[in-house]
Amino acid sequence: MSIRVKLIISYVLMTIIPIGLFVLFLHLLFHLFLNNIEEMKDFYQVEDGAVEAFFYEELAAITELKQVALTDSNNLLDESFIEQYENVLGHRQIAIIVRKDDQVVGRSSPESLSLLPAHQLAVNQEYTNHQGHIGEGDQSWLFTGTDFYFDDGSKGSLFFTLDVEPVDSLLTNVIPLVLAGFVVVFLLTNALITYVISKHLIKPLKKLNVSAGEIANGNLNQETGIVRNDEIGNLAMTFEDMRLKLKKSIEIQEKYETNRKELINNISHDLKTPITSIKGHVQGIMDGVAQDQNKLEKYVQVIHLKASEMDKLIDELLLFSKLDLNSIPFHFENVNVCDYMNDIIEAFQDEYEDVKIYADLNIHSKTHVMADRAQLYKVFANLLANSVKFMNKDSKEIILSASVQEKFVKIAISDNGQGIEEQDLPFVFDRFFRAEASRSSERGGSGIGLAIVKQIIKAHHGTMGIDSKVNQGTTIHFTLPVADVNDKRERQDETDTDC
Repeated sequence: MSIRVKLIISYVLMTIIPIGLFVLFLHLLFHLFLNNIEEMKDFYQVEDGAVEAFFYEELAAITELKQVALTDSNNLLDESFIEQYENVLGHRQIAIIVRKDDQVVGRSSPESLSLLPAHQLAVNQEYTNHQGHIGEGDQSWLFTGTDFYFDDGSKGSLFFTLDVEPVDSLLTNVIPLVLAGFVVVFLLTNALITYVISKHLIKPLKKLNVSAGEIANGNLNQETGIVRNDEIGNLAMTFEDMRLKLKKSIEIQEKYETNRKELINNISHDLKTPITSIKGHVQGIMDGVAQDQNKLEKYVQVIHLKASEMDKLIDELLLFSKLDLNSIPFHFENVNVCDYMNDIIEAFQDEYEDVKIYADLNIHSKTHVMADRAQLYKVFANLLANSVKFMNKDSKEIILSASVQEKFVKIAISDNGQGIEEQDLPFVFDRFFRAEASRSSERGGSGIGLAIVKQIIKAHHGTMGIDSKVNQGTTIHFTLPVADVNDKRERQDETDTDC
């Protein structure tokens, strides 16, 4: 849910919740006061749930008294006559007052109406034939009246009064409480919603601030820990992604720095040995140690050999550096696997006459791969040279095999050499790595040949792997993507022969 929607909902809740709580508050307040205002409860009671029955008896009694005032007014002077109606009307807090000329000559007298200022009705002419309100002190009444004439011709008035003091008291006491309750509920609701929304927004922002401070101090392990489906959640995800990328870049930078130091150390070590040898032999020539021609020629040959090793090492370093920087252009083309590998076997069989090189090509004769012929040749040259270098048996054999695996051609070079220790296998493609068994001066090697091979295969979008057992041999395999042959004739002939 977005922050915008949350804010809209909070504004709506700030309006609805106070109103709902206010209504609930009024409901509870009504029931609370209802227990203390029995008089008003009795006054407003509706029996049997019928609105038509409300005040029916009282209205009938009032109508009957008005009829008596018009037809037999002298009965109103009889207190016992008025008492007959007092029991009916008094239940509803209705009092009866009879005025003759300017004097009150009859009235009902419920205890609750004992303070009724009846004299106001007696002396105030403006109340005649009117309805209205009178009050004295804290008491308050509603009244209605009608005029008539007694038998002796004097003017009379009949009044009915209703005590509204319980209602006035309720309103006077309740209204301030209601208003105060509404204000309190409104303020509390808004304060609570504001607190919740603020906490919901500010708390994750504080976390982001803490994480940013940790990053500024160099600590890239401080996670935000914010998982939300809104704008802040998106910000936290972006921030976390930035932190991880920054951490990764620093780790890569540190790794590069470590590799740089290791590279300098390895280069220094690999260059120091031939340089020392060259200096020793040159010093021997200068000191006259090589007195005869044969010895002199031998010294010169050693100097040339060591210089060649240095030159080869520098060439491999330059090649590896260019591959690492992607500065060597690759010219990919469709290469027929069968033809190319047969050419490789033929070329290297002449170079390694004491090694028997076999072919095991389980692929179709028209299988093609996308490859750079020149760079792929360096791969075979390095791998075959390594295999020959570490042969320790009288019968030296190398098998070149190929097979199709889904969209790739898997090529493997297997030998029956001395093999590699299992703990060294994960590191054989690292630059300058050389197993202890191969660190003899007789075998030499720069230690970056397999690293170069891995870079070239990686540029071909392939993968590399190695399997080896000590004293049994080593198999290095790599994959190359199968090429789409566009020649329709070649596609038709694909079912003809295998390699």
